Amino acid sequence: MIRPPWRRWTLRTRMVVAVVALAGVALLITDFLAATTLRHTLAQQLDEDVRELNRFGGGGPWPGGFGNRPPTGPDATRTPSGLGTGQPGPAAAASPSPATARPAPTPTPTGASTTADDVVCEGRFGSGGGGALPPGQGDTIVSFYDAEGQFICRLSNGIKAPEGPQLTLAQLKENAHVGAGRDAGKVFTVASPSGQDFRVTVSRSGQDGRYRVSAISLDRLQNTANLVLLVVLAVGGLVLLGLGFAAYSVVRIGLRPLTNMEHAAAQIAGGDLTARVPDPDPHTEPGRLGLALNTMLGRIEAAVTARAASEQRLRQFLADASHELRTPLTSIRGFAELYRRGGSPPGPELDETMSRIEQEAARMGLLVEDLLLLAALDEERPLQQSRVDLLSVAADTVRDAHVRTPGRTVELAGFEPVTVQGDEHRLRQVVTNLVANALQHTTADARVTLRVSHRGGEPADEVFELPLARDIGPVVASVGAELDPDVPVAVVEVEDTGPGVPPEHAARIFERLYRADPHRARSHGGAGLGLAIASAIVKAHGGRIELATSPGVGSTFRVLLPLAG
Repeated sequence: MIRPPWRRWTLRTRMVVAVVALAGVALLITDFLAATTLRHTLAQQLDEDVRELNRFGGGGPWPGGFGNRPPTGPDATRTPSGLGTGQPGPAAAASPSPATARPAPTPTPTGASTTADDVVCEGRFGSGGGGALPPGQGDTIVSFYDAEGQFICRLSNGIKAPEGPQLTLAQLKENAHVGAGRDAGKVFTVASPSGQDFRVTVSRSGQDGRYRVSAISLDRLQNTANLVLLVVLAVGGLVLLGLGFAAYSVVRIGLRPLTNMEHAAAQIAGGDLTARVPDPDPHTEPGRLGLALNTMLGRIEAAVTARAASEQRLRQFLADASHELRTPLTSIRGFAELYRRGGSPPGPELDETMSRIEQEAARMGLLVEDLLLLAALDEERPLQQSRVDLLSVAADTVRDAHVRTPGRTVELAGFEPVTVQGDEHRLRQVVTNLVANALQHTTADARVTLRVSHRGGEPADEVFELPLARDIGPVVASVGAELDPDVPVAVVEVEDTGPGVPPEHAARIFERLYRADPHRARSHGGAGLGLAIASAIVKAHGGRIELATSPGVGSTFRVLLPLAG
């Protein structure tokens, strides 16, 4: 399906074209109404002028005896002052002048239009004399016809009789009115032989039936109306042109935020996730759209960054897990290969080989169990719920540490009973991992202390910065839920007097398979999952785990858990 061309226009072009088109239609309607109104007004004025011309001259409806046909023979010596009276004038009686005589016009058949020679009426007409109309009437002509419709003479303002309107006897009879009053009769349009249109009114003498035709040309009216129409169209065109430029500028400024959004989207598509719409105005619709787009872009950037970080951690986790699994597998395969080749004959050497294989298999099994536990915690599987006495858990952990490492100093400093709601087995695993981590990463002369207490009701800035039992340093890492400052919490602290955690490693201490000293961790059998498991279990219980450390002073891991209700 072929799309129309205008569908491929930009929004800016569509808006400008729509504004100009609507304005053009409005201007055309306005120009048409103005021209029509002007033409109608001028036509009414012209009709008034025609009626005024019909009564021009004063002294009765047929002033000065106009209307008689010029006589022939001896009566041709009559002067204009006696024209139409039937009596010779004084000037004619004294000295007849052939110059004043006029030949009779050639009559045409009754009912036919007259095409007689131009005969100018002479004599008195109103206050003037001669055969001319006063100025100011435009192209005007007043023609006189006898009762049979024969042309007698005319008065004009620059128009000859053949150029004026010529009416048949039927037209004269149909449109004539008796008398020469201004308001009598109707005004109608008649075309002359030359093609010129006239507005005409016909009056008829009530005495002898003669006709008087008063006419004014429509040329001046039409020229004026056409000129005005041309002017308003030209002005309208200029207005549309200016309106087009103004609309383009206004639309361009109004759509500038959309242009900025387009550029920002292009930058985002190009990989620049930090691109934003500059300076969105919240008081305008495009500005609010820009603010919403910036918010969306910020969330997209955060999501993409988090996803990239998660993928990076996953890749690192898989690499570390593969490495940790490869070590015991390599040992197992090596001892098996040694046995297959006869390098371990029956006896103490074979027993040692089997023992090493068993140890590496157990190490690998422990690593797999830890990975499965982390996967289960990530799936947020429900934990077993019961009331757990943290003081009892801490005491058992201290006794177990004495059994595993009899030469190390591990002590319980607090004896305050504290009860929480949770999975006792997993909470024991948290405390055990923290103590094992402290023993594993400190020297033999370092002291490890467990402390159990509860606190609550402190302001928010104190809940997350509870004072430590020993001034070690600020909290440098924390993982878990944001605890309500009004809710009492149980506190378990594992403090050591070791070398502390270097600042460059402290922020990542709770990451999975992360080792501050990979060689030392591997030599002690650690895989870097103990603290990750502890933080995951604490988070699953709605708690928080924190680390405060200072190089050369020691470290303190603190667990915050909601108290049982």
